Amino acid sequence: FQGSPAHPCPEVSCASTATMPMVRWLLLPLVVAYPTPPEQTADQLEIMERARARAKVASAAATPSVLAFFDSTPFRQMLKDCCSAVADLPADELLQRYRAEAQVAELAHALPATKQQRTPSVDVTISELGKMAWFPNEFQEAMLHGQNGSSQGSEISDDAMKEIFGCKAFTGAQPTWEEASSRLIYVAHNLRRLDTGSEPHFGDFTVIFNSSRMKDAVLIAPYDTGMYTMKCLHPDLHPGNISLQNLAGPHGPPHMPDLNCSAWSKDRKVDVPVGTLDYLDHLILPNLWSPINSSVTNETVLDAARVLFSRSAISGIDYRSVPAIAQRERNDYFESNVLANPPLPGAVKLGIGNFASLFGTDKGLDLQQIASKFQWPLFWAYGEGIQTGPHPPQGPSQPSQKQTLNRRFADPSIVNVSNATISSAAAQQFQTVWNEAKKLRQVRPITDDDLSKWWESLSEQVQVAPVSATSCAQPHHCIGVTLSGHDCMCKQTLDKVKKVENVETESFTV
Repeated sequence: FQGSPAHPCPEVSCASTATMPMVRWLLLPLVVAYPTPPEQTADQLEIMERARARAKVASAAATPSVLAFFDSTPFRQMLKDCCSAVADLPADELLQRYRAEAQVAELAHALPATKQQRTPSVDVTISELGKMAWFPNEFQEAMLHGQNGSSQGSEISDDAMKEIFGCKAFTGAQPTWEEASSRLIYVAHNLRRLDTGSEPHFGDFTVIFNSSRMKDAVLIAPYDTGMYTMKCLHPDLHPGNISLQNLAGPHGPPHMPDLNCSAWSKDRKVDVPVGTLDYLDHLILPNLWSPINSSVTNETVLDAARVLFSRSAISGIDYRSVPAIAQRERNDYFESNVLANPPLPGAVKLGIGNFASLFGTDKGLDLQQIASKFQWPLFWAYGEGIQTGPHPPQGPSQPSQKQTLNRRFADPSIVNVSNATISSAAAQQFQTVWNEAKKLRQVRPITDDDLSKWWESLSEQVQVAPVSATSCAQPHHCIGVTLSGHDCMCKQTLDKVKKVENVETESFTV
């Protein structure tokens, strides 16, 4: 479950610091005024304090079980098969590696280019985001658009926020602005290193939140809580779920994965708490077991562990060599939600554009301009490399073709906000291929072959991998690692501006 939203607002009305009281006002065409919320409300701070205390106890209690699993003979054999570089490491060192990578893994939220794009919930669009002073959640979005939050799966979202994360129930049929501002933003934890950051079906543009800035506002569930709520907490909601209908393709709504609901009990008898980036040992095994339902699949927990370890930086496997990942396996992420009103631009570390849907388009140009305005490093991800549209989640009974999802390169504008060097040849190549794509998109629908050809024509671009815990001296300050030289690409202070060699910034922004 991943979603959040917004409405454009006058920049003069939106501008404020994140921690100041709710005194600035957002004025809408609907003649409704809403104050800019604080970075965290009193309710959010209270929820975080309570969750952190419970997570600390639960994590410590679970550590022996995790170490025992890491020491088991079947697990060790699996590591030898997939990840020989770490197969002989002691269990406690493996756990330390896991924790370290979890700390720096990308916190990804994907959003649509337009309101017409099918997404699990209503969300802020690219152009709207450029006019916001904070990143709003879906209940704020509904209010900003004059809605009551009763559409696009909000009932399921509301249940998940209350029953899993401890958010307070709304006092009335519709939330007040303060109540809406005390909810969370759904975020995917990219430990499996998808080039798109988040699942492609969530949206065209992915923001990566600044994990060091937002660390104390992150609450973690071991699996997608929208799916968990529908399959485990409230299976009666599944047949008529609007969010599934919203994702329906030519063959109807998607099939939901058949979860192992006993892997993480969230009922009145056993209440396993959520985790934080500091305390998450109690979620490691539930994350691996949740998608393994033996009644519908022959897969085992070792299969899930193989995917996680071989895709993540824990294994030491080079990003270019990570194994392909099935569509349903991409849903097995930690849901690492932000319980805050993240201030823009500072709460966002970088952005990732979907190559198939945005490269060479007006929305892609909007994205470049917003990244420039906010001083966000911008990347492009090949993702699924398909033009037919994002696919909804699939269950084990619907196997899908595996894809590598390990192709990401830096937009030439990266030189303005980082220590990266982009050659004039690369910048000119980017502009040339962009113009070709723009021209072709104007005359006919593009094909998957077109996308592949454009990508291959961008051979001079700086290909990157996500930052890992060991790839850079200051991983939270860095935004990528070059594949060619394994150099750290890190953010500059805003007064240190670099230009492309012999090419002005405007030359590659079409």
